[in-house]
Amino acid sequence: MPRALLLVLALLPALALLPALALLPALAHAEPSPAAEGDPFAPAALPPKGPKPPWPRRRRAEEKIKPSAHGLLDLARWPAEPPSPATVDEERFASALRQLCGGWWPPKRPRQWAAMILEHARAFKVDPFLVLATIYRQSRCLPNEKPEDSFGIGLGKIDPRMHAPFLKKGRYRYFVLEEGAWKPRELELGKFSILNLRRAEPSIYFTAALLAIAKRQCPATDAAFGSIPHRHFVSHFIWGDRVRGAGAEDRVLQARRSLLEYYGGKAPEPRGRVKELAIRLPLDGAPRVVTSVMGSDRDDGKRFHKGVDFASTWGEPVRAVADGRVVLAGIDRPGGGPLNVDPEEATTIKASQLGPGGLFVMVLHEGGVRSAYMHLSSYVVKANQRVKQGELLGHVGKSGTKESGAHLHFELRGEGKHLDPMPALVPAGVIGPEETWLGRKLDVEEKRVRKVRRVKRWRARQEAAAKGSQGAP
Repeated sequence: MPRALLLVLALLPALALLPALALLPALAHAEPSPAAEGDPFAPAALPPKGPKPPWPRRRRAEEKIKPSAHGLLDLARWPAEPPSPATVDEERFASALRQLCGGWWPPKRPRQWAAMILEHARAFKVDPFLVLATIYRQSRCLPNEKPEDSFGIGLGKIDPRMHAPFLKKGRYRYFVLEEGAWKPRELELGKFSILNLRRAEPSIYFTAALLAIAKRQCPATDAAFGSIPHRHFVSHFIWGDRVRGAGAEDRVLQARRSLLEYYGGKAPEPRGRVKELAIRLPLDGAPRVVTSVMGSDRDDGKRFHKGVDFASTWGEPVRAVADGRVVLAGIDRPGGGPLNVDPEEATTIKASQLGPGGLFVMVLHEGGVRSAYMHLSSYVVKANQRVKQGELLGHVGKSGTKESGAHLHFELRGEGKHLDPMPALVPAGVIGPEETWLGRKLDVEEKRVRKVRRVKRWRARQEAAAKGSQGAP
């Protein structure tokens, strides 16, 4: 027998093991919790409780989510999530889907996807608004076209490697805690293959199914695998068995609140107030988290923040906080001030031609109050246009920024000066950065840096005084 053929036959057993070896990262289960002991800037993991789970920890092969993010120090600070309607109208749901996902869509797709989501959510007994909100936060409703993406595949960004060991012959085997013991359960999943997640319907199908499994296992899995405290079982869809941060679920639930607003067709009440002007939030889905407030350091202390930054997603709709007239819709020029630009032309301007505000809109309201919306990816209004409260102005982006991701920078101005927006925004549904783990960390760090700067300035004055006294006759 030829030597080459003998070599191939000898290697066949090893080649057969390659698919199983590829699953090993997803089965690893000894990774420590990111919430280190004594770390004041990270939530502590829940203490072990109950019997040891009889399965290896499910986790993504590559966990790219930031564990701390903007999770709240006190989870009770979140109000109860609004309930979904008992019966869901498919046409209204499709319209709400279109508003949430944004962008250009083929005419028939919103209705097709709405029908799929409602069908599979009903089959697995999960909330269709949660299914769609999860899809939006995971993929922004864009099918995954990058085969090298190791985080997840398809609309739900599902990692097949995390779930393949539990799938056999169209059934998903999992465990639930009952009467102090883990009892095996199975869920029929034979309609689609998990290998077809790049297609819309299989991805929607498995998103609904895995949410249903997470709902049945949570909260028993939390203490069993050392999760940090969190509010909702959707965290396990994102993280796996061990939840390492609550910020991801907050973003999903915020998208769900926005979706319910669109479905109901009712705008939120304007609960904030600037002088006599009643205002709403510039973003949908209250409450919303502000990550940076007025007065924070910028450019290594050379300037101060003149507004607030909202945690937000690229492309989210930005709305007028009150009735008014658009006085600026254009660009912030580096060193040259604002310039009105037509919406179509604005998106073609190069980043090097933009100042720190990027693309922005400013609206003049009753009583001389002005609101400004910066770092937009695009805007849809023109100067001198009248706008109503809640009317679309543009979309969240990161224009004009150097390092930060997409977010909305919001300002209020009046009587020739900048006004602190927080007193008006908190009643309208804003949660400040001091209420988040990351906000606490950044506040302590900023105070430390400011103290170092004060010491440096004091030493510089002392040295200058000493040189002056030496040079005196």
